[in-house]
Amino acid sequence: MGFTPVLYGDAVLDTKIGFTILSGDQLVSYLAMQFDAERIVIGIDEDGVFEADPKLDKTAKMFEHLTLGELKKLQGKLGKATACDVIGGMFGKMSELIPAIEHEIPVTIVNATQPRNVCRVLQGEKIRGTLIEKV
Repeated sequence: MGFTPVLYGDAVLDTKIGFTILSGDQLVSYLAMQFDAERIVIGIDEDGVFEADPKLDKTAKMFEHLTLGELKKLQGKLGKATACDVIGGMFGKMSELIPAIEHEIPVTIVNATQPRNVCRVLQGEKIRGTLIEKV
């Protein structure tokens, strides 16, 4: 249909426990597969996916490109949540995105705190970030 949905998580009603948090990462992966999206762009507060938490390890290397196989091998090393993060840090985020990547929808992780980064990547510009593909 040619539109770009912008998603985020929220508290939702749950018939068993009253309410729960529905993560934006869960929503984007599910909807991307339902609508055969061309790609997913995820904005975070770092430049992409790193081999270690760059907030804790300033020497951590950023991955510019990962295949699904490489991501699955790396996943156990990805950081869990260090603050109140319902999805579980980068580990949880990647866990939610793997089904979409398996569905051959590429995912680009970019720093959304940098001005115009999200807009630029949506317009097809090459910016610093991590591209994850099934390949």
